[in-house]
Amino acid sequence: MEKVKRLVDIHIMYCQSSLVKKLLLKGLLFDDYPFTTKEIMEWWLVSSWLAEKLSFNGEVVLYDYNCHWWGRQTTGQPIYIDDVMHLIANS
Repeated sequence: MEKVKRLVDIHIMYCQSSLVKKLLLKGLLFDDYPFTTKEIMEWWLVSSWLAEKLSFNGEVVLYDYNCHWWGRQTTGQPIYIDDVMHLIANS
């Protein structure tokens, strides 16, 4: 569990759900996210390294404005509990 917590502490910066939602509503993000069937609960600014790993594991990641936002499909629990974080930390 410590390995996963360290991964989260280093590679996840800020929750930016409000910002990303506004950018999407105004059509200011140039990505194909609106066409995905996955329900996104939160948007998190993440490192480029983690964005690549998340994308490889089938997660929704937006790349724009020199930022990497992960579309988290869960909410209400610490990120270090998410299965995808355990997959990445233990790979």
